[in-house]
Amino acid sequence: MKTSSKRFTLIELLVVIAIIAILAGLVFPALGVVRNNAKKSKANSECQSMKTAIIMYESEFSCWPANVSGSTDALVSSSEYIQMCKRLTGENSKKTVFYEVGVGYDENKGILDPWGRPYQVILDVDFDGKIKAVDAVEAVNKVNNRTGQDLRTKVAVYAYGVVEKDKDAKDLDKLASTKKLVISW
Repeated sequence: MKTSSKRFTLIELLVVIAIIAILAGLVFPALGVVRNNAKKSKANSECQSMKTAIIMYESEFSCWPANVSGSTDALVSSSEYIQMCKRLTGENSKKTVFYEVGVGYDENKGILDPWGRPYQVILDVDFDGKIKAVDAVEAVNKVNNRTGQDLRTKVAVYAYGVVEKDKDAKDLDKLASTKKLVISW
C-alpha cells in the first residue's frame, strides 16, 4: 500500500528560498534610497531651522552667535561653530534657547547633520544683506547657471549630504552637481 507524503521536497524548499532571496535583493536597495531621502529632508529642515535660530539670535543680541570679523562674508570655523551651537542652545547671557536639539548634538562637534557631520554656516559679516559667492555658493550657482551671483540673505547653512568618505565632502562642485549638497538657500 502506498501512502502519500505531504512534505516539501528539497528542490521545492530551495526554490522558495531563492525566490525570497531575489525579493530581498530587490527591496533592500530601495530601502537605502528611501532612508537617504528621509535624511536629506531632515537635513533640509534642520538647515532652515538653524538659519532661523541664527537670525533670531542676531536680532536679540545685535551680533552673530559666532565670533567672526572682517570685511568679507565668512564660513564659520569649526571651533567657532561649537561655540555658536552652545549659544544657540541656551548657553548665552539671557539663557534663551534659539535652537532645540535632539540626538544630533555633540559637545565636541556641535549640532550634527543626519550623517553625523557638523553643518556648515556662512554669515554676512559686513551686514550688507548679501553673502558673497563663497565656495559652496559658487558650486550651487555653477550647477544652476548663475555664476557670480550673491545670495540675498544674512545666513546660509548647508550639509555635505550623502558622501562615501569624509574627504569627498570637500569637493563642493561634485556634491552640488550630483544634488548631494543640502542647502538652506
